[in-house]
Amino acid sequence: MGKILLWISGVLLAVYVVKSQFLASSTYEPFIEGCLASGSASEEQCTCLSSYLHKLYSDNEMKQIMAEQYPSAAFKAKFESDLQRGSQACR
Repeated sequence: MGKILLWISGVLLAVYVVKSQFLASSTYEPFIEGCLASGSASEEQCTCLSSYLHKLYSDNEMKQIMAEQYPSAAFKAKFESDLQRGSQACR
């Protein structure tokens, strides 16, 4: 019984390490900081908006968005629409 619990704890530790080191978004916090710098939203609203947009877009897409390097005009229009919906949802 003790060996099973040891194996389970080892696997859970490995999952935690992989998730925290390799699956974490590198744009989540910078997006919140940029949102707060705009001065038009609270920290709660910026956190909500960041979560909303990170559910819709990958980390690489968020990097492009933050650098204002949209792959196409259609992508930019879709993002602006999602940004508006997210802003309304996070009020």
